[in-house]
Amino acid sequence: MSAPLSDRPPVVFRIAPSATPGAHDASLDEGQERRRERTGASQVERLYRHAYRTIAVSFALALLGWGVFALLTDDARVLWWSAAMHSVQGLQLLLAWHFRRQGRAALAEPKQWLRRYLVVLALSSLVWGAAAWWLLPSTNWTATSWLIGVLLLVAAAGAHLSTPYRPAIFWWLLPLLTPLIVVLLREGLPLSLTIGSLVAVSGLAIGVFALSRHRLLMRELQTKLDNDALVRALRQQVFLVERANREKSRFLASASHDLRQPMHALGLFAATLQKQLGSSPLQPMVTNMIRSIDALEQSFTSMLDISKLDAGVIEPNLQSFPIRDLFRVLHMHCSGQAEELGLSLRFKPGGKIVTSDPHLLERVLSNLIHNAIRYTNEGGLVVVARNRRHHVSIEVWDTGIGMAEDELPKVFDEFYQVGNPGRDRTRGLGMGLAIVKRLVVLMGHKLEVASTPGRGTVFRILIKQTELVEMDNMVIAADTVPAAVDANRTVLLIDDEEIIRDGMRELLQTWGYHVLTAGTILEACTEVRRHAGVIDVVVSDLRLANDEDGIAAIERVREFYGAPLPALLITGDTSPEQVKRVHDSGHQVLFKPVRTRELYAVLRAVP
Repeated sequence: MSAPLSDRPPVVFRIAPSATPGAHDASLDEGQERRRERTGASQVERLYRHAYRTIAVSFALALLGWGVFALLTDDARVLWWSAAMHSVQGLQLLLAWHFRRQGRAALAEPKQWLRRYLVVLALSSLVWGAAAWWLLPSTNWTATSWLIGVLLLVAAAGAHLSTPYRPAIFWWLLPLLTPLIVVLLREGLPLSLTIGSLVAVSGLAIGVFALSRHRLLMRELQTKLDNDALVRALRQQVFLVERANREKSRFLASASHDLRQPMHALGLFAATLQKQLGSSPLQPMVTNMIRSIDALEQSFTSMLDISKLDAGVIEPNLQSFPIRDLFRVLHMHCSGQAEELGLSLRFKPGGKIVTSDPHLLERVLSNLIHNAIRYTNEGGLVVVARNRRHHVSIEVWDTGIGMAEDELPKVFDEFYQVGNPGRDRTRGLGMGLAIVKRLVVLMGHKLEVASTPGRGTVFRILIKQTELVEMDNMVIAADTVPAAVDANRTVLLIDDEEIIRDGMRELLQTWGYHVLTAGTILEACTEVRRHAGVIDVVVSDLRLANDEDGIAAIERVREFYGAPLPALLITGDTSPEQVKRVHDSGHQVLFKPVRTRELYAVLRAVP
């Protein structure tokens, strides 16, 4: 039986400071301990790296040493010494085999393997040093000289191999050379005293050299560990930055969605109110209200464009077309604002033909022109297309305030505005040039900017010249007049927020639509069953209550209705992942807050 609920221990969740002095010291101690372990592992790896080769050379030297000594003398003790030496070498071989068998796991226990190495090394050094006690003094100076030379050679070679670990140098040199020096000095002969002194000096030189090399190796190792620590710290910082960026993106996406919901409802109600008031005295107030809503919508649209570009859902449709057609559209859109401010605005297409995406290029030039108008107090603007080497250069010149040299690289950053430290919202969000940069790169063009403070700025878009063969595929724009709305059309609206359902229903009814509303997938299917007539289009929010999804809702309604109904998704989620997902769904998408004229245009285009 499970324990009663009252007897169960409570689940406790605590939030504590991430770092305290004691925790910092513990973390530091842990880091130093980890560093010592890595140092020891590196020393072990260096000591055992060429173990088999070292044993083979040692075996050859021992065999040569006692073999030559046996030929030069008739001392039987050389056989006992050779047996002891080869036994120790067998022990070294066994240790090397055991280390190789352990593989990388052996490096996890560096202290244990260093102790084993020292034990076997000391045994080998003692046996080599015992040669002086057993085989010297000898009346055969040729054999003595041979043995001294072999011992010095072995001492130098072994000290070189022991440099990764400082204690190993002493454990090797002292047991090996001390007996030889003592034996030579004890004889008291001038020659033996001289040789003994030379051996002592040679041993000291070998030790100093080995210790110096040890310091170099340790310095190299510490530098490597420092670099590894820096790399790990950098990776950790990159991870933290990426996580913070993801959290920021999630926060902005959630905040954007939550803000777009009431903005969307406000726009719907304002549009309905404007239509119902007609020529009422309150009409100017509603108009100003709609202008404010439009300004907010433009700000949201700028952030949405950034999300779309980051999500990679915008693909350029490159085609060849005369630049004059694009300039005519820009003149219609921008000349009114310039005229209101007393600025001249001239366009000089120069008969140029370019290969680009006309819609994206129009957006780029529109942003550049409006940006120039915003920062120009007197004079005017010139938009010109001219040949420049292998490119057509579309240039936007103004006589505005200009920019300092250090500001030029910053103007394409998000939220950066020249001369607006107070973040005056009447001058926009500072997203226009960031969008320009992304769109120009997306179309494969180049972008340049030059400016002189107090005299003006020029932005240049460099487009590769259009080849003659590409002119055959030029697109000629055509004006189309959409068909009138059928007043008998029915819209199924799915949205989990009642205020948006009410606002959308009021607006659609003023346009002559019959509106069915639902808050969930189940309610949508119920409305389909109740409605006896035809449903012309489904309009659904992407994020519904209870983790329901607008894409799934549309598919479910289509299955229940028994026909592939036209559908429109509306969402306030602008995260790159969601933007890409809704575009990949194949449905038409509008992003909150939806402009009423965009919604009207989409619904009117439904067959």
